[in-house]
This record gives sequence, structure tokens and C-alpha cells, in this order.
Amino acid sequence: MVLHINPLNGIFIGAFIGFLLSLPIGLSLAFWLSQIKLRALTVLGAFLGALIGFCIIYASIGTLLFDPPPIASNPGAAFFGTILFCPNVALAFAIVADVLIANRSTRASRRATHK
Repeated sequence: MVLHINPLNGIFIGAFIGFLLSLPIGLSLAFWLSQIKLRALTVLGAFLGALIGFCIIYASIGTLLFDPPPIASNPGAAFFGTILFCPNVALAFAIVADVLIANRSTRASRRATHK
């Protein structure tokens, strides 16, 4: 099995633009919902989740696994699929990263309270 990545394909361009537009949504939600002091690690987990979501969409719609793309795939489907799927996967990975970091050290999960 050979991975086919064609950056000049309309499906790749639509998926990549959708990925770029979904990053601010997913990363800002991850930062806002984080309950630990080291929010950068949660945002990094969200970025990895969004990247995995992009790979999933491009593998299923685009030419990553199939040499000729599937019949019903087009750049619009790749764009909207990516822009709707990547923030969800990013938020799921951010929550998992947040929980894993909070379980490893209780000091990282304590936030200062303002009185």
C-alpha cells in the first residue's frame, strides 16, 4: 500500500484550508476549557488531535489511500468535513491531555483562586 499525497489536488487544498480555519476554533476552545496551569500542553494535545483529524478526513475523502479519489469526493466535501471534524477531534484530544496531566501531578491541576 502506497500513500499518495498530491498537494495540487483540489481535495487536498480544500481539506488543508479547512484544517487551517479549524485550528483557531479547536485551539482556543482547548485553552479556554483547560483546568491546569500548563495550558500549552493541552493546546499541544489539541493541535495533535486536529492534525490526526485532518489525516482521517484526507484518508477517507482524498487520495491518501486511494489512487483515484472516490466518486463522490470533491473539494467542498473535504473543506466542510475538515472544518466540522477537526475541532471536535482537537477538543477530545485536549480533554484527554488535560486529564492525563492532571492525574500525573496534583500541583499542575491546582489553579490560583482570586479572593
